[in-house]
Amino acid sequence: MPTLCGGLHLFLLLPLASAIIYAAAALCLKIALGRGVTSWSVLFFSNMVMGILFVPMLLAGPSGWNVPSAAWALASGALFFCGQVGTFRSLQSGDVSIATPALAAKVVFVALLSLFIPGSRPDPDLWLAVVLTVAGMILLHRGPKQTASRPLITLAWALFAAFSFAAADIIVQVGAPKAGFTLFMPVMFGTVALISLPLIWPHVLRRHTRIIQPGAHTWLAIGVVLLGLQAMGMASAIGLFGDATGANVVYGSRGLWSLLLLALVARRLGIKDSVFDRSTLLVRTIGCVLILVAVMLVLF
Repeated sequence: MPTLCGGLHLFLLLPLASAIIYAAAALCLKIALGRGVTSWSVLFFSNMVMGILFVPMLLAGPSGWNVPSAAWALASGALFFCGQVGTFRSLQSGDVSIATPALAAKVVFVALLSLFIPGSRPDPDLWLAVVLTVAGMILLHRGPKQTASRPLITLAWALFAAFSFAAADIIVQVGAPKAGFTLFMPVMFGTVALISLPLIWPHVLRRHTRIIQPGAHTWLAIGVVLLGLQAMGMASAIGLFGDATGANVVYGSRGLWSLLLLALVARRLGIKDSVFDRSTLLVRTIGCVLILVAVMLVLF
């Protein structure tokens, strides 16, 4: 496991960079959605971009490839897509105060599933980091409560999404070394892109009443490219270095970076929901501290 002075786990800088890039992507997509782009468009084009970005890995050639083991990549891609569907459905069927804490359970599922991998046993510090990350993510997303019309359905979809994403990460950790990293990743995200064509593209083509404002597609393009880049960082951290739990703890800091970035540029970009009351600001500050402690526990 690569380290720097002081025992810093160098490879975990990849999910840290991915978390920061994700924050920038989320901001761009938030602007695009505010200017009339639909959620279906965001989902479809982000999947297409991820599929395309991983294709050049195939140029590395078949050295070290085990084509039959690419079935792992098909399974991981299908689970990743299921996670997207679950996330989308959970946010559609209820309010964020229910969906977000359940979605944060992904890092817990990753840690639990990793127990089934021979030789992979998270140490006590990592389990503590998992708990701190979940708590921090829940606090970071605290806000005004809304009435959920179908709370149990919201919870079920969110937990389904969290488990699907976690299972996809574990399969990446196990399957990428077996199939060959430069084969596994293009097949996995190619699967996500191919599934998106028949299942999501029809929704994109539907007529919508929303008016597309100037600049919407530019922000969409920037956002989906950034999403693809952060996916490459996470995939590399898990597939090459085999620590899905540690990577997800560090990646859990994306909520922190999103809030910081939003606070810095929201007013300049005309985003109105960036101002919180004092109690919300205090709660989210505590969440930030918990996540920072979790990241430090994992990095060193």
